[in-house]
Amino acid sequence: MKLAFEGAVATLTLSRAPVNAVDDDFLADLDQALSAVEVRDDLAVLRIRSDQRVFCAGADLRLVAGRLQDAAGAAAMVTTVRRFHAVYDHLASLPVVTVAEITGHALGGGLELALACDLRVVSDRAKLGLPEAKVGLLPGAGGTQRLTELCGPGVAARVILTGDLIPGEEAERIGLAQWVFPQADFEAGADAIAARIAGLSPEALRASKNCVRIAATISQAGVAAEISGIGRLMRSKDTERRVHAFLGA
Repeated sequence: MKLAFEGAVATLTLSRAPVNAVDDDFLADLDQALSAVEVRDDLAVLRIRSDQRVFCAGADLRLVAGRLQDAAGAAAMVTTVRRFHAVYDHLASLPVVTVAEITGHALGGGLELALACDLRVVSDRAKLGLPEAKVGLLPGAGGTQRLTELCGPGVAARVILTGDLIPGEEAERIGLAQWVFPQADFEAGADAIAARIAGLSPEALRASKNCVRIAATISQAGVAAEISGIGRLMRSKDTERRVHAFLGA
């Protein structure tokens, strides 16, 4: 993970080959980077992007597979899910404007990372989704709550309950993304958005973001339901079968 600063813009590049799969170390590195941004009062915007072929593929299923069908493993996974929530809540609470720049797939915990940002810009080749039900799990890092708050219960139900992957252009139409650019124009488009935000008053941006955040506070009851649901599903034989099938075991 690489963090760079230029003027009022911070850029965090996700770089865990090959697909930015999220594990405990990834979360620790992300949290550390967010803390480095948080203490800077000269910043207006944080760009989060990837140097891999995808934005982020979500939780490392090898980690999940090692914790299936065992009470201790399920408890360990619940602890990891709570860590997801803590780090993604940290991202959501940053005073600067946060922009996820998505040119490849953003799936599961990867999309949940993007949902914790204020804004999402995608390429027309991007695919976004919460396909956890395909492996017997649920979006446990805030996805059920943030997607519903952002796009409404109908869109959230479609994305979560079908496992559909949403192309970039459709993501922009349904409000999941705020901008979409052709792949060839993506860098220029994303640069222009960041520059436009960086040219605004940092103090005004922080005050405005705080007001928006208060209006969009997610349900803690919903968060608790995500975490307890993961705990139950980690002990499910169907989940075990689906995860191992996905991994080719």
